[in-house]
Amino acid sequence: MSTVNDSENPNHPEHPTDPVGPEDGAGIESGADTAHSAGRGSAEPVDAFSETEVTSVYVRRRRTPTLGFWVALAILVPAVAALLSAPFFDFADLSGVVNFMLVAAVFIGLPLAAIAALVDAIRHRDESRRRR
Repeated sequence: MSTVNDSENPNHPEHPTDPVGPEDGAGIESGADTAHSAGRGSAEPVDAFSETEVTSVYVRRRRTPTLGFWVALAILVPAVAALLSAPFFDFADLSGVVNFMLVAAVFIGLPLAAIAALVDAIRHRDESRRRR
């Protein structure tokens, strides 16, 4: 069983499920040798990585939302607000309500999304200057 604090390299000598110890690496053939020797006698292609498949899991360390979240929020909030305020206006049918939502999303949401992108760009530019 693997935990979050395990080593980044699963083939590290201290890893408890390591089939090959740090001293004895002679018993395992390399992937190229296995594919080459199996390819001579059979017509099937051999996957060199079938025995040692690796799964990568990416974990976000910071809890701050990404730029995509803020852009989506900036576009969706005016559209939902327009939908909720639609009963107060005299729309003939549903197409008028949808049109009102789209107009609110474009004319209010897109400028808000551009401001969010600008703020994010300024924040990341300042971080790169501090690291140097």
